[in-house]
Amino acid sequence: MATLEILVGGGADETGRRGRDHRDRALRGELVRLAPGRFVVADDWRRATPGERHIARIKALHDRLAPRLVVSHASAAALHGLPWPGEFPVPVEVIDPLRSTGQSLRSVHKRAGAGRTLRTSYMVANGRALTDLASTVVDLAVAYPLRTSVPAVDRALARGSSLDELRATLDESTAVQFRARAERALDLADARSGSPGESVARVALDEVGAPRPMLQQEFRDGSGPIGVVDFWFADQGVVLEFDGRVKYADPSMRAAGMSAEDVLVAEKRREDRLRRHPDIRALGRISVVETDDTERLRSVLRAVGVPTARGRFTTVR
Repeated sequence: MATLEILVGGGADETGRRGRDHRDRALRGELVRLAPGRFVVADDWRRATPGERHIARIKALHDRLAPRLVVSHASAAALHGLPWPGEFPVPVEVIDPLRSTGQSLRSVHKRAGAGRTLRTSYMVANGRALTDLASTVVDLAVAYPLRTSVPAVDRALARGSSLDELRATLDESTAVQFRARAERALDLADARSGSPGESVARVALDEVGAPRPMLQQEFRDGSGPIGVVDFWFADQGVVLEFDGRVKYADPSMRAAGMSAEDVLVAEKRREDRLRRHPDIRALGRISVVETDDTERLRSVLRAVGVPTARGRFTTVR
């Protein structure tokens, strides 16, 4: 992960000269202002990932945050390297142990922390406390929709957290609102998820009342291993694959020396072998287009013979 250098100027500069220079450069689009007197180079900002950009916001505010404030929720997710859909929120999220209600400011979103026992880690760069991994994903499960929280919980499980640990953390939580949603996030979570997109796809499948699929199921035939599939509905004999375009376009996803065209040919052969497998009755494909559109997803599932149920989930997700 790259580190964005925070440039100090404006009110944070005693001479004011560097401050005026930074403000002028920001007006010309050469710098991005993160907070009063805190800037980053615009070209570096554009090249950075969403997580790197949000971490820069946290660092830009560090010396303006009271020592009692603990980085949490989306901001802690960025520091833990958890997946996030698109850009992180602009305000830095913190827990305030003195507050019994939340408070939204321009650059900071304070979450209530009165009466809560906080389990924390610490930022290497400046010693700022942040919620530990288990607390962070449970906070996300309480505060954010399933499509945001489940990929993060999946990643935490893949890193070694246990469901028992996460459930115990939720049991200790003082949260009342959206607790059922958090419990659902933990119920859906699975360390075997192949990507954040697949995690979101599982939430979408749950939303339409599809059966719970097996993940990363391996198939073999007389010639040897065929490969691992994303979703396997054993009772229906259906394989469902999530959008594989990244496998073709991203060089890091290809075997050494394979072009995108080579990968496409190999994937076609793999699919032909899967379709000939005696246990597989049908094979379908979905992408973000289907996971974002309930009726499109139902249509694909109906075509391959996977049942769904209307009104499967009616509470806020």
